[in-house]
Amino acid sequence: MADIHDPGEQVDDWRTALRYLEDGNIRYLKNQVITRETHHIDREMLQKGQKPFAVIVTCADSRVAPEIYFDQKLGDIFVIRNAGNIADTTVLGSIEYATKYLKVPLVVVVGHSRCGAVTGALISGSEYPENLNTIINTIIPVVKDCGSLDEAIHANIHHVVKTIQKNIIIKELDTKVMGAYYNIESGEVTFFR
Repeated sequence: MADIHDPGEQVDDWRTALRYLEDGNIRYLKNQVITRETHHIDREMLQKGQKPFAVIVTCADSRVAPEIYFDQKLGDIFVIRNAGNIADTTVLGSIEYATKYLKVPLVVVVGHSRCGAVTGALISGSEYPENLNTIINTIIPVVKDCGSLDEAIHANIHHVVKTIQKNIIIKELDTKVMGAYYNIESGEVTFFR
């Protein structure tokens, strides 16, 4: 079995972080997930602080929990979720915290199949509550020329990656930022390097 991150281990190399995510998704796909019987040990270790190896920016959709499809434990990944996995100032501030102060070497933006927020952005003339409308209006310009939902989801992922890459802290630290796509039907994560 592949190496599994120890919550007390500081990961400095984004390639190692990516390998942990890829290996975790493979375990998930094969139904060979890690044991969760170590929670009490992990909690004791995590009282001293956290050393996540990756930031995951993903959708708030209940079907796309990255701790599950990447088969990770407490303290492994720093997860930021919102509808449509957009990168507003709150998300960017959270990424700045994780990369600058927790020394996380990898940021992955994970979009997913059947995304409701991107679907909403593709439906012209629809009305949404005020705060949801803010999210939809953030996505609309990114997907307006897309011909399909899947194309729009991919365009949104790439846009959010570029937005994060422009952040001054990300540039200063030379943090690796990449996109990924989670297929709800198969459970597979495809990374865009």
